[in-house]
Amino acid sequence: MVEASGHFRTGTVVIVFALGLGLGWIGASQRAMVESRARDSAGFEAMRKRVDDEYIRRLDLDSQQRQVFVSAWSDAHQEFDQVMGHMRPVLDGVLQRIDERVRPMLSPRQLAVYDRLEGERRAQLPPRPVGNDN
Repeated sequence: MVEASGHFRTGTVVIVFALGLGLGWIGASQRAMVESRARDSAGFEAMRKRVDDEYIRRLDLDSQQRQVFVSAWSDAHQEFDQVMGHMRPVLDGVLQRIDERVRPMLSPRQLAVYDRLEGERRAQLPPRPVGNDN
């Protein structure tokens, strides 16, 4: 009788442990997903800042090095935006071809969501350079 009671307690402890482990895993997965969605929806500039901050942290830059780093990357970001702006007509064409394939299969509700999401995405693209309206 004492042996059966010990097995019951051991089984209960194992079940409670497994349940706690499972709930912890589910909670951590949910939190990671929420953080990932927030990070992904923050926009291109926020992503750039996050990457720059990570470089600065991992390189352990002092204040003078940080100033040079930030200045160099700020200049590079402006150049990247110019290059992307010149590529904007090509990007717009690619996005239009995607729309032509995706839009017909969406329900009206899905189409409204798609339009909102695409509007947000396209707002993050660099603008076309002045005078480049091809």
